[in-house]
Amino acid sequence: MKIFINLPTWLGDAVMSSTAIYALLEKFPKAQIIFYGSFVSTELFKNIKNSKIIIEDKKHRYLNVLKQRSLIGECDIAISFRSAFSSKIILNLIKSKRRFCFNKRQNENEHQVLKYLYFIEKSFNFKANSTQLKLPILPKYKCNITLKDDKKILALNPGAHYGSAKRWEASYFASVAKEFAKTHKILIFGIKSEQEICNNIENILKKDGIRVKNLCSKTSISSLCKNIAFCDLFITNDSGAMHIAAVYKIKTVAIFGPTKFNQTSPWQNENAKIVHLNLSCMPCMQKTCPLKHHKCMKDLKPELVIKEAKKLLGY
Repeated sequence: MKIFINLPTWLGDAVMSSTAIYALLEKFPKAQIIFYGSFVSTELFKNIKNSKIIIEDKKHRYLNVLKQRSLIGECDIAISFRSAFSSKIILNLIKSKRRFCFNKRQNENEHQVLKYLYFIEKSFNFKANSTQLKLPILPKYKCNITLKDDKKILALNPGAHYGSAKRWEASYFASVAKEFAKTHKILIFGIKSEQEICNNIENILKKDGIRVKNLCSKTSISSLCKNIAFCDLFITNDSGAMHIAAVYKIKTVAIFGPTKFNQTSPWQNENAKIVHLNLSCMPCMQKTCPLKHHKCMKDLKPELVIKEAKKLLGY
């Protein structure tokens, strides 16, 4: 059996689809899997046994799929975890006996993990044995982390690729780091487009004589997962890295502003605490603040995050 899977585009959504993907692998244990999607989403699953990946070319996506049809061959099943019209076209371009496309309007109020899982369960008429997130990336060693003392690791994740509305202030992240700098080694994670905010935090901390390791744009998807898995405390915006922390059950304080925390919160991580305000404009689900004041993040002060972090650490 051959199964074509069009993965979610964003890192966080791809992580949240992992429960459904592993349920599918359980249902069809001998299937050959072809993962198709963005670079970040395919990187998450490329180590799954009996699978191959095809990275989507967004500028020429339809032509790219047509060119890859000989490589893909005829599939028994073609699945898309994306609901965009372009995804339906891609499924129709694939030679497949059966096609299934995710509908984001079904189970609208459920957590995104369950939306994906219910989609797969309903499509193939079975009940999954697990609702846990899972990735084929095992934290066997520390990639970028070297410790010369007994300090624990506090990681800051100030970016959010979705847009600036989801990002907490750089000075606020720095304030949290200062609070724990005596007991924790400070790391900063981010991607290239988040270099400015990561550098701002680094500079604030260095001015106060606090050592910090800025790993912004210095990790692969695999090493990011492995590094996060070795953290003792993770302070993060609503982001893909936040969902990776949930996979490895890392103690996490997740900062939410414009997004629906009941649908994209860290999944089944008893070590996670969500911090948010309750403003009338929340959740707006916009990439930038439509009211231009960004109060959902600016009025959420570091003291609230520090309080929840100390609870997690048992202080």
